[in-house]
Amino acid sequence: MSLERVDVRAKLDPDVHEALVAICDAKGLTLGEFVEALLVPEIKRLVHEANVITERLRISGTNGKSRA
Repeated sequence: MSLERVDVRAKLDPDVHEALVAICDAKGLTLGEFVEALLVPEIKRLVHEANVITERLRISGTNGKSRA
């Protein structure tokens, strides 16, 4: 069983929204499809980056606690 998809909202200035609508119309996409295509790869990249950093710190023995 898969989890239900969750909606995301954003506020844009009217001129930016108008440009977004024009871009989506030209590409034949809905606003949601366009925004999802931008966000998902960036979110995956950031999660991967965080995992790489965490693994490197784990291997080096750095645990994040400062030594005062």
